[in-house]
Amino acid sequence: MLISKGVARTSCRSAFSAVELLVMLAVVVVLAMVFMRSVPTDRRAKAGRIKCANNLKNVGLAFRIFATDNGDRFPGSLVMSNVTDLTSINIEGVYGLITNELSTPKILFCPADSDRRAAESWANYSATNASYFVSLSAKESVPQAFLAGDRNMQVNGKLASRLLPLTSNDVAVWTGDIHADQGNIAMGDGSVQQMTSARLKGSVRDLGGITNYLVFPQ
Repeated sequence: MLISKGVARTSCRSAFSAVELLVMLAVVVVLAMVFMRSVPTDRRAKAGRIKCANNLKNVGLAFRIFATDNGDRFPGSLVMSNVTDLTSINIEGVYGLITNELSTPKILFCPADSDRRAAESWANYSATNASYFVSLSAKESVPQAFLAGDRNMQVNGKLASRLLPLTSNDVAVWTGDIHADQGNIAMGDGSVQQMTSARLKGSVRDLGGITNYLVFPQ
């Protein structure tokens, strides 16, 4: 009889108290919520990068269609040849040349760009509706040249803005504003590449002696 009571007391001591059980359940619930939130966020980020890459593919295609009717010249090149002051060129003027080739200005908006909004039509399109820079000097014959890409580029320690003459001596990286320190770029040959900051630096070095004039949305 005495042995039986001793066993019962030992069993009670080893069991969880009600408070300990509630604490454990709370920890499990919190961990589950954190996990469930992180998965959709990762999926949304991946979906945003894919959508952005598709947008830039469409931009590149629109530029090539435009070039077939304009002496193999992209819109930026045509604008550049018609002005004496490059600083007078804005993003609206360049993208405005492909309204026939690009069905909607929504394609110029990256879904991961929280500081911009998509324009419903070309009639109300402005620089605030553009997520992508555009080149004034890219050519199909220079495949390593940047044609268009995400605007969150930092060059030589400064955020790129308005007109940027990019050369192989410049140091370019991505900020964390859009694709978590990565970016998408449409190249001169029409391909679209997703680049880390390290790869972006290498691509800039690959420009060689070329100066690629880029116009960024304000």
